[in-house]
Amino acid sequence: MTNVNLIRIYREQAGLPQADLGQAVGVTRQTIAAWEKGDREPSVVQLTQLAQALGVAVELLIPTAHDTSAPDDRGLMFRADEPQALTPQLKAALSRKADDYTFVEHLAGEVPTLPEMRPLEGYDAHVVEVVAREIRDWLGMGEGCPLGDAVALLEAKGLKVILHPLPEEISGFSGYTETSGASIFINASHPTERKFFTGLHELAHLIFHRQEYRRPNEKATRLDPREKVANHFAGAVLLPEEVIRRELYGYRNRWLPEPLLADMKRRYGVSMRTVLYRAAQAGLISQKQKGQQIGQLNKKYGADKEGIELPPIQHLTRLERIVFLALLKEEITISRAAEILGKPLPEVRESLNDWLEEMAD
Repeated sequence: MTNVNLIRIYREQAGLPQADLGQAVGVTRQTIAAWEKGDREPSVVQLTQLAQALGVAVELLIPTAHDTSAPDDRGLMFRADEPQALTPQLKAALSRKADDYTFVEHLAGEVPTLPEMRPLEGYDAHVVEVVAREIRDWLGMGEGCPLGDAVALLEAKGLKVILHPLPEEISGFSGYTETSGASIFINASHPTERKFFTGLHELAHLIFHRQEYRRPNEKATRLDPREKVANHFAGAVLLPEEVIRRELYGYRNRWLPEPLLADMKRRYGVSMRTVLYRAAQAGLISQKQKGQQIGQLNKKYGADKEGIELPPIQHLTRLERIVFLALLKEEITISRAAEILGKPLPEVRESLNDWLEEMAD
């Protein structure tokens, strides 16, 4: 028996209207509504399609297969800026993804990674800037180089970065265990530059606030020093102080033209708002001007939009690579690979063939 409540819960967490979920599964909105009310049940095939569309394992839609009512103290320890959004069902789904990732890591002989802890009480801008420079070195990037694909760089260091459908207002979460390393979950529907920022924001929490992952989360506010630390760190890794000074010194104490902000967005993979924040942190513009320019962007584009969009992330993820290696060694089946990647079988086969052709070239 399918747990009809879980279909609704996971659909809402993914931010999918009933009509959009129905289109993904090949049924009408009314059918989705009937499933959620318990008036009808999906077939086994439809249940698999539902799980793929919702980005969760099939077993999580079957109530006897996974009890999400009680937390598992042995599992992933989470931290969330919005703890109420990390429901037991979502926690179960994310934990399952991290467990699957750890499973294929073990098959590939790859060692999970945890960044070095640098516990920080309160907010210290100098410490954040210093650690951000150290992390750029750790990621293999020079001081003046654009970071590029931050997600790919984090993956290259052995961090598990997982794109997952989340409510629009949630950017991401992070969790870890001492044995399986760190997992960073990023909202799959967010713009590219926001994904980069979120990955580094969550890395900051893993570095500065890891002692908090064992405690019950408290809701973070905009003025929370932990959020100031994480946001400052993400901006500093993407745009080091020497870069922002070099790029904008000629505009100090002047209005920063939008075409200039857009050009820096393209080259450094950051939002125009992050450029403004970094300019203010470097003392090149005033806090008042930063607020005025962000207000102008909000008025023109809305609070979460900007005039240009960066290309989507298109690299082969670390998870895809090690899943494909496991497939070639016949350590997992193609259906298990599709389940781990959360993709339909034909798409997995096509991606595998493309990867093999690329490797052959």
